[in-house]
Amino acid sequence: MLPPVRPAILVVDDDPSLLAVVARRLEREGYQVRTAPSGPAALRHLEASWPALVIVDLMMPGMDGFELCRRIKLLADLPILVLSAVDASEAKVSALESYAEDYVTKPFDPDELIARVQRILRRSPPGSPSISLGGGQVEIDLASRRVTTPSGPQALTRTEARMLTVLAGAIDRVVATDTLLERVWSDADGAEPSYVWVTMRRLRRKIESDPDRPKYLLTERGLGYRLVSGSARS
Repeated sequence: MLPPVRPAILVVDDDPSLLAVVARRLEREGYQVRTAPSGPAALRHLEASWPALVIVDLMMPGMDGFELCRRIKLLADLPILVLSAVDASEAKVSALESYAEDYVTKPFDPDELIARVQRILRRSPPGSPSISLGGGQVEIDLASRRVTTPSGPQALTRTEARMLTVLAGAIDRVVATDTLLERVWSDADGAEPSYVWVTMRRLRRKIESDPDRPKYLLTERGLGYRLVSGSARS
């Protein structure tokens, strides 16, 4: 039996001591870790392969963390954890709204960092980057966050893409509402079941020919939701 694949994490910071400390702690938890001392070095790493998560310092000389995050998102919708000494609410909001899944302020508790990494990776499960529904009537590209139906292509938000990724991991099976809340939204979001309902409604408008009579995104009352691979309702 082959050993399990360890998720890869790229850590980007201009402080070599911090890079070493974070790398050792992540490796102790079983992750594959690559480090980069600058934005350009990080982009060179990404040319070779994509990690499961990127941890980025905001305040770096030359290319700062905001610019690096912007460039990462142009390459792929990789989850990003911002790690920075900047504790201003404005900076946090800007980073989280534009690019990041979560934000940790320096100095930080290593256990808190690991917990946040684990939470992000639970919400970003590995899986197929594309989904075909109804014999090709609907094509979903999770990597580029785009859905194509007979009426044309539409972009998916990061939240919508995460929800589809979780549902696709259990395709044709029910996913509980609580599971979607845990995997799609962070604890800090104060998420509640209405978040799932609203996101599902937006997805149906993009995927279903008749959002009021869905064929692919079904509600299982009292249980959760189900992504159906075929075209027949059940």
